[in-house]
Amino acid sequence: MGPDMNTTDELDRDVRIIRRNLAKGFVSRSAVDELLEELPDTTERAEWFDPEADDEDDED
Repeated sequence: MGPDMNTTDELDRDVRIIRRNLAKGFVSRSAVDELLEELPDTTERAEWFDPEADDEDDED
């Protein structure tokens, strides 16, 4: 989240709040879909994580 985002914008994008607002009918599914379309693609910054793998940094 960039420095120009305010707290309301951050909360509007919180998945827990989105789910609650959907359940209560405060926001439509199409509005959520539009919000998701506006989000940037950060795939190139993603890091693969294998929870089954041994931790390489864990040396005693």
